[in-house]
Amino acid sequence: MFAPHADSRLTGGRIRAKRLLAALALALSLAPGTFIRTELPQNFDDNLYVEAVSDLPETVSANGFRREGVWHLTSPNIEFGGYSALLVPGAGKADLWAFSDRGSRLILSAPDGQSRQTPRLSRVGNRGRLRGTIPDIEAAAHDESTGSYWLAFENSNAIIRYSVASELEALREPPEWRDWPANSGAEAMERLPDGRFIVLQEASNTGLVFDGDPTGDVASFEFRYELPGDYAATDLATLPDGRVLILLRRLAFGYPPFTAALAIGDPRDLAAGHDLPISMLVNLDTLLPRENYEGLAIAPQDDGAIVLWIIADDNRASFQRTLLAKLVWAAPDAHEKAREEIPRAPSNP
Repeated sequence: MFAPHADSRLTGGRIRAKRLLAALALALSLAPGTFIRTELPQNFDDNLYVEAVSDLPETVSANGFRREGVWHLTSPNIEFGGYSALLVPGAGKADLWAFSDRGSRLILSAPDGQSRQTPRLSRVGNRGRLRGTIPDIEAAAHDESTGSYWLAFENSNAIIRYSVASELEALREPPEWRDWPANSGAEAMERLPDGRFIVLQEASNTGLVFDGDPTGDVASFEFRYELPGDYAATDLATLPDGRVLILLRRLAFGYPPFTAALAIGDPRDLAAGHDLPISMLVNLDTLLPRENYEGLAIAPQDDGAIVLWIIADDNRASFQRTLLAKLVWAAPDAHEKAREEIPRAPSNP
């Protein structure tokens, strides 16, 4: 779900005012009735229609990233749409799992021809004591070795671990999340190769690192980060070497009113009192149609390349689309050199 990114910890009100003015100007510039929501169909069939997008930017490759395809997903199913998190659940698998801010899951085959399994749309599994709350899923992570996966529920500031069979294994409301706004909580989350978890909060430029599974009573520490260009983070994906790709979004004049980018950070040496250095990789507007991209998942290839899948949250708005994009990053190792070139902030006193 899109929410204006308001960083209460930034000094002064300059950036907040800038974002507010941009949002107001944007709303005034749009034609009357633009934000009318799409009528929700009252059926539950699994029909999913996948159509290649034709309105693509002329640029196919930029900064080492190559566009392989963009598809428009539609379905008459009432559970369809609003996808804010994305997983590739296992090595070598062609399935994608997309989770929505209304508590639904879409399982579909990658539309690049590798598999043609029947798509499935359903509600997420048992939510335990959260069953009476709004199931606003904004982030997901998984353990490839066990098949377990974690979902972060923004509205209730809670996290659930599910088994490979989607059975509830553990539920926790981390005390570190207790004071996060209900609509601006855990926006991006990933499990790092060493078993730690990294979580980015939507409402500020702060994040958390948990020493292990956040559904257990594990230690954590807070860190700060700065994003280029007044962007906000919407998702994370862990590279095999432990660095993280960060999907970025911001309000912008245009139709639809969003712009997107990819950045990279290195949390391998991150410790309490340190900042996480982040650098921009590519402006996605050069490769993809503009949309509200919120979900990112990767699939490492045998040749060292990285396949990126990116999905858009249509906010169930009549003027937006559920787009699924495939990019290939051919030379991720070349960016490892930047790790030594980025100055690291000293520990805070």
